[in-house]
Amino acid sequence: MEKRKLLLPGLGLMAALSSTLGFTRTNRKISPLPSLPVLYAGTWKYRDPERNRHHRLTISPNLTLKIDHQSIPVNVEKITLQELTFVDRFGYRITIETDQHRPVKLIDEADDQIYDLQPLS
Repeated sequence: MEKRKLLLPGLGLMAALSSTLGFTRTNRKISPLPSLPVLYAGTWKYRDPERNRHHRLTISPNLTLKIDHQSIPVNVEKITLQELTFVDRFGYRITIETDQHRPVKLIDEADDQIYDLQPLS
């Protein structure tokens, strides 16, 4: 009987510690991260000020790349929430940077240029 009396305060202490340290399950809503390819998928426009031309960049959900409706043969080198890096057949990198919501910059290593991306509307 005395063991039960000692056990009950010990259980209360354990319950208090486990809830304080975060060991209890709660119904927290965790917002899911977007699927990375879907984050980059879409059609964007940018302006090349040196040639005074507007271009269209399209990235498919399976990460194929088109510029001005022309397929660009590339391999994906890196994909994170902040950037997507392609490598073309000549070894130059084409990097798409995000604001973690949508692509905002195109960095073209071959032309040594940075372009601002705008959604095509």
